[in-house]
Amino acid sequence: MTVPTLLQAPRRVRTTCPYCAVQCNFELTLENNLPIKVSPVKDCPVAHGTVCKKGLAALSDLRHAERLTSPLLRVNGELVPVGWAAALDYLRTALRPLVESSPERVGVFGSGALTNEKTYLLGKLARVALRTPHIDYNGRYCMSSASAALNKTFGIDRGLGFPLEEISHSDLILLFGANIAETLPPLMQYLKAAKDRGAVIYSIDPRATVTAKVAGRHLGLRAGSDAALALGILHLLAVWGKILPTAPAENVKAVLDDARYYTPARVAQLCGIDEAELLTLARAYASASRPLILTGRGAEQHQHGTDTVQALINLAFLAGHFGKPGAGYAPLTGQGNGQGGREHGQKNDQLPGARSLRDPQDRAHMAAFWNMAEADLPQPGYSAQELLNACGTQLEALIVLGSNPVVSAAGTGQITERLKALKHLIVIEVLPSETAQLATLVLPGSMWCEEDGTTTNLEGRVQRRRKAVTVPGLAREDWQILCLIAAAVGRPQGFEFADFAALQTEFLRSTAGGKADYSGLSAAQLDAGSAQWPVPASGIASPYAYAPPYRHVGGQARLRVPSVPAQISGGLTLTTGRHANQYQSGTQTRRNPGLKASFEVQLHPDTAREYGLKAGDLVTLKTAHGELTLPVLLASGLRPDTVFIPFHWPGANALTDPDTLDPHSKMPAFKSAAVTLWPLRVGVPEPVRSEVVSYGL
Repeated sequence: MTVPTLLQAPRRVRTTCPYCAVQCNFELTLENNLPIKVSPVKDCPVAHGTVCKKGLAALSDLRHAERLTSPLLRVNGELVPVGWAAALDYLRTALRPLVESSPERVGVFGSGALTNEKTYLLGKLARVALRTPHIDYNGRYCMSSASAALNKTFGIDRGLGFPLEEISHSDLILLFGANIAETLPPLMQYLKAAKDRGAVIYSIDPRATVTAKVAGRHLGLRAGSDAALALGILHLLAVWGKILPTAPAENVKAVLDDARYYTPARVAQLCGIDEAELLTLARAYASASRPLILTGRGAEQHQHGTDTVQALINLAFLAGHFGKPGAGYAPLTGQGNGQGGREHGQKNDQLPGARSLRDPQDRAHMAAFWNMAEADLPQPGYSAQELLNACGTQLEALIVLGSNPVVSAAGTGQITERLKALKHLIVIEVLPSETAQLATLVLPGSMWCEEDGTTTNLEGRVQRRRKAVTVPGLAREDWQILCLIAAAVGRPQGFEFADFAALQTEFLRSTAGGKADYSGLSAAQLDAGSAQWPVPASGIASPYAYAPPYRHVGGQARLRVPSVPAQISGGLTLTTGRHANQYQSGTQTRRNPGLKASFEVQLHPDTAREYGLKAGDLVTLKTAHGELTLPVLLASGLRPDTVFIPFHWPGANALTDPDTLDPHSKMPAFKSAAVTLWPLRVGVPEPVRSEVVSYGL
């Protein structure tokens, strides 16, 4: 006799999208414990019922045939499935001797996609269990330049310092290197609302992107010249008597004296634009009452990205707009938990609550919280790119969680060789990423709807992520794996949580008194509604982050004269960016059948014609760091002196520089490299090599 299967009634679980930093809310409909549908929710505080194509397609990732469901150990050169006992034996044998004798030879590489709780636990693992100074994360490649400039100026970094809704009340919006329509699609509703109210919107970018078409105004400046444009506008404001600082600040005279050198003629030459375009933009800024400058990675991922952001902060502050609702300056965080990911301990110099590992009081506070001697708390170690470059030489072992540096790091050819040189590469993953394929041990972790936690979006809004299903096979939740690693190296104390709720409670307590104070939050409170930090134990949230007095001694902002090398390219410049249907290193989206996309190099038709190329032809791109062959896609909205490729595929970052870093943020120079084109056709003349010409001040 066949016993009938008892079908469970459908249930719904509300959670947050696994992708970008908007952190849209949606409901998962589950039947028989399997998610079958994604439904946007209208009361979402950030997206108001919209979810982009990536979010709607996210369920395909959960069911993928390549989902990792057991540990994989490298045996005789091959990764083979093993049980957890064998995996833990490997961890004990590989890591415990290093941790006991040379902890500085172990590194940890995290991710801006981790929940706040996992971010906290990863930092605690590195500093309390492993005792290594070398922990950093892929957010170093995302928000570090903007974060560095905000911290230097105001002593705090909360990305967007006001609620998203207020963007719709801006009367002028300048998007510097920010292709919102393809990277943060739900935010377009705010731009459209502002435009409907009469706002003027500029896309300032070497490419006329989809965002530029919606904005209606495009300024196609030369890649990397954003700071010169900001200084040119500031120069004109000073000439027109429009300097009205938001509040008293240090170094105002020095900043204005420096701007005197950026005359319209000089700025037009540096930016590769007409002088009339600069004057039109400057007049619009001077006459606006609530102008807002927003930056994306196009303006920040340069050798001098921090100084570019500083120039934009100086402009907004001295024009009297910084700290106004819906005005001033703000960076647009990209990764899902990029904001929370840089607040709670996985940055090389940071402790939970956005405390500083360099500050004696912060060190003493966290050492006491973790019940360890302050002297045992490591000092700051390598930043992300430095950490990867040190693999196989200064570092023998690396633990990677939620990141795929074989695709996402600058100079991936060099980085791949460095990872191969490690004795131990331990990767916690859900799919066989290119980095996981190099590992000596792969530990199967959890996906977004298989775990509880919190995430913090680009406006500092903390929201709940809720567990809907359990991990498959022998996979375990990431936080549990981190605790197993701590036990394997012989330091389980502080990692023996009864359940996830205990970990979450500890995390929230750890932030008390810090700049990023979450201690007034709880899972129950977040069920009732989200909150923008800081939320101290009093429970009073602070949606406005950049109002004076500031966090520096004396309460004043600390403006700086930006170091802006005046360079123009004498040839072609390679820049990189995003594709609407892909995300970050593409570990999930390149496998998703609902997110089709092609990998091509974009050239202006005039440039293609010069090299005898047409759409679909193959061309080899060569820089000082590597080469890559791709088919041509013609893009009339691209500057003729600019070559563009999306970065989601292996090989894209083989062309970028792994060694030249921003001195403040340690950001690699992703967005500009001299490049030559080599058509794969007979009879095409040898191309002229790119040159970079410097113009002194």
